[in-house]
Amino acid sequence: MFKKLTSSNSSSTTMEAPASAGEVPVAKLPGTPAPGTFPIKEKRLVEIAKELFDKGVGMEDESMLAPEFRFEFPVVSLPKDKYLEAVRSFKLKEAFPNMNPHAYDFRVDPYEQNRVWFTVRNTCTHTGPLRFLTTYKPTGKVVQGAPECMSLVFNEEGKCTSYTGGYVMDRRVGNTKGLGAMFGILAAIGGPVLKPGSPTYVFAVVKNVFKRASSAVFNTMTFGLFRKRKTA
Repeated sequence: MFKKLTSSNSSSTTMEAPASAGEVPVAKLPGTPAPGTFPIKEKRLVEIAKELFDKGVGMEDESMLAPEFRFEFPVVSLPKDKYLEAVRSFKLKEAFPNMNPHAYDFRVDPYEQNRVWFTVRNTCTHTGPLRFLTTYKPTGKVVQGAPECMSLVFNEEGKCTSYTGGYVMDRRVGNTKGLGAMFGILAAIGGPVLKPGSPTYVFAVVKNVFKRASSAVFNTMTFGLFRKRKTA
């Protein structure tokens, strides 16, 4: 089943690999359109993504988000209504009037042709009250974020179905202690830091997974009962 590989200048074994293995397919987000079937061309999809991001991903125009929209950031997973409610409550424009994401490198995923990837390097100054679980008074501190990988997924109507981000690409950059999104901002202004691997971080992850699993079970049971009653 396995064959031995040897270096070109030695008879010693350097590694082992399958003797005959087929190519493993690339993993894709469930529901990704088949290659060549997505109706929106790359150039137009990038334009839609840029417009959506410029408008705060639903903050200025909720109609740009699909009903099934999901906000998927590290340790956070929210449906459309909860996402809009949460982000609006932060009052980011009041806390950071000069916030600039410096978004660049917008490109369509070659494997998921309905997804646009891009990078941000957030910069801002904390000059107003920030509301995130509690209220952080203005500190005057500057935020220089690390580069973060973001993506927007769309349906055939050009509505956004998924927004991912907060994933730091190089934690050595900036003053956000290697963190992205709101956690990075909090770190830069002296707030509590939710470090990956810490007990608080693990608890947040477990809580989020449990919440999603419970919701799935509840929906399955509810719709199952509904179908039984309807067909009875």
